[in-house]
Amino acid sequence: MVDFFIFCLATVGLSAILVHGEIFLPLRAWLEKHRSPEERHADIRGGGIQRHEIQRRTWSGFLLKMLSCYQCCGFWSGLFCGIFPTGSRIVPLFAFREFYPYLLLAPLLWLMCGFAGSFLAVAYINIVDLIIAKREFYLRNTPEPPPEDVGHEEIEQE
Repeated sequence: MVDFFIFCLATVGLSAILVHGEIFLPLRAWLEKHRSPEERHADIRGGGIQRHEIQRRTWSGFLLKMLSCYQCCGFWSGLFCGIFPTGSRIVPLFAFREFYPYLLLAPLLWLMCGFAGSFLAVAYINIVDLIIAKREFYLRNTPEPPPEDVGHEEIEQE
């Protein structure tokens, strides 16, 4: 159970660092500089771009899109964080016969960790956005209390 919570926190934390972390700002700037002009134009134009319209795709464009998407980062973070708990249980080759079924299932488990990480990262950002929206709604719609000094001045004037 502890492994599950560590997996969840590590996946969400790694996704948040990859998408919003200041430590990756120089990398994002470098990737933005090395994108093709067609990819830049496609992002400026908006959501109507088709894949066949971009003639030259670059790795920097792909990585930049991945580093700006919680679902993409969540998948790779989940895959990365899922390898460690199961990877430590892979047995030496001399005991291969006894653990053969587990070795066949390990890549499938890692892939499932990637899917779970994608879900966790999207759920995390949706919950955070909901909390921020509720807070902003409350602050905008809550009337400000009247200043205390105004009430004392009216009493003194009478």
